[in-house]
Amino acid sequence: MTKRAKRTQKQTSNTKNTLIQVGLAIYFTAYFFAHHFLGVYSVRWILYIGFVALFIVAHKDKTKKREKFAEGFCFNKVFLVYVIGCMIGTYYEEILTFCRSGEWLSRQGIIYGPFNPVYGVGFLAFTVLLCRNLKRKWWLTYIYSCLIGGVTEMASSLIGEFVFKANAWDYSDKFLNIMGRTTIPYMLFWGAGGLIFVKFVYPALSKFVELLPKRIGNAIMPSFMIFVLISHVVSYVALFRYGTRSEGQKASSSLEVVLDEHFNDDFMKKYYDNPVHEKIGN
Repeated sequence: MTKRAKRTQKQTSNTKNTLIQVGLAIYFTAYFFAHHFLGVYSVRWILYIGFVALFIVAHKDKTKKREKFAEGFCFNKVFLVYVIGCMIGTYYEEILTFCRSGEWLSRQGIIYGPFNPVYGVGFLAFTVLLCRNLKRKWWLTYIYSCLIGGVTEMASSLIGEFVFKANAWDYSDKFLNIMGRTTIPYMLFWGAGGLIFVKFVYPALSKFVELLPKRIGNAIMPSFMIFVLISHVVSYVALFRYGTRSEGQKASSSLEVVLDEHFNDDFMKKYYDNPVHEKIGN
């Protein structure tokens, strides 16, 4: 192939990547607006359509010597494992709630997107701390997973109470609870979950992520990371204001006025139906 042909091929590839990024920017912007005004369950299907379209595009990629995206242990793979963990946690909680109460309630911890960061952080911690050495003895992995799960719940509870002025759970009445923020039985479940994750889930997720062609993965990751970042930032700012508002603090800035107008109590209760604005144990 001549230098001119290579240059033309590179320009074509860059043009395609730019078009993909512009398309994703429009797609995620439309999702934000639709989600805000139509509600959580009315627009989740928009994300599913996006995922299906992504797999179709990936399948049609014609690169003969296809380089794997996020091969090995790298930031992109760890980030996607976090996102997948957030989504799995959301659906697990919602299905569990439905089985217990017969009601389908939102259990996502982020306003925009089916993400539950507690589970995402758990997946992230398991990945970073345990998946570098997959040959570790199983019982050590189990013990470490118990500790990681307990610390994750404890830290999430403390951050929720002291930063966002709200508690999504209170285990004060549970058997063998620790400060009402986690329990020994739950830690044992975390241990089992961590062991399954390290031995079976992570290897499968790793292969799944690597199915994406490198060219397409590199093109979509910037827009997708910005989407996830904005979702988290907006949600945490709105949740923080939700907490201070519950303490009777009036808006003291233009930002808080905007938050009170667009993220009022009725709106927030659609996504955070169970936070209690009081200390654990009260």
